[in-house]
Amino acid sequence: MTYFFKKIFNKFQVYFVYYLNKNTRDFFFILIKRKFLRLLDINKNDKIKNKYINSWCESKKISEENFYRKIGIKNHKNFFHEKKAFYNSAINKQKKIGFKMGGMAHLNLIYNLTIHLKPKNILETGVAFGWSTLVFVLSKRNFSKLTSLDLDYPSMSSHKFVGRALPSNLRTKFKLLKGVDYKFLKNFSEEKKYFDFIHYDSDKSYDGRKKNYNLIWKILKKKGCFISDDISDNSAFYEFVNSNKAKYYIIKLEKKFIGILFK
Repeated sequence: MTYFFKKIFNKFQVYFVYYLNKNTRDFFFILIKRKFLRLLDINKNDKIKNKYINSWCESKKISEENFYRKIGIKNHKNFFHEKKAFYNSAINKQKKIGFKMGGMAHLNLIYNLTIHLKPKNILETGVAFGWSTLVFVLSKRNFSKLTSLDLDYPSMSSHKFVGRALPSNLRTKFKLLKGVDYKFLKNFSEEKKYFDFIHYDSDKSYDGRKKNYNLIWKILKKKGCFISDDISDNSAFYEFVNSNKAKYYIIKLEKKFIGILFK
């Protein structure tokens, strides 16, 4: 099988699994719609624009230490040192999984912000192996509530590994909702359910972010914190902060950029 046909076959296989799983079926139709729009050259983010966004992120970034100083964190902590046993245990479990479930978020950033801000209601979109979930659970207070949204990977067995980074005794410390992020965010908005801290690491497409960012801003409490991973992938974050005149910070972690906003 040639590379091209193998790629097409794998893509159809992914779509088929999304359709079969009741938690991901809505996303199957979203993907089909996006493919159709791309064929019509609608909603296309060109390479020139993406290069500009990457340059913009590079020019606006500040160091992690500088960011902590600006928001009043005098002595920031190191998650990997303070929670070394939990981290090592999760690493060992991850090695035993037969496929990769995404990468880590900026764990130190989440850890320090959760301890500093002491949010009562936390929302994260995108769980996968559960790295960010582990950090939230270990750093939140007893009165804090964590709601986690996740869309199963296109593998019939991926649901077995969602949140596996957490020890079994901590897996009851958060509420897991499985399905399309937009659907849940829209429901939260309609139900007027608000959050103090939102970490976005789910649908990374341009149109997905455009819709979800607007909903997140509606359900984020005043003075609340909103973090978005991988903001240089497309222009959605750039357009959002400019249209809303939102106060933002950008931090670079290895090759990716993280956007942080306060409402």
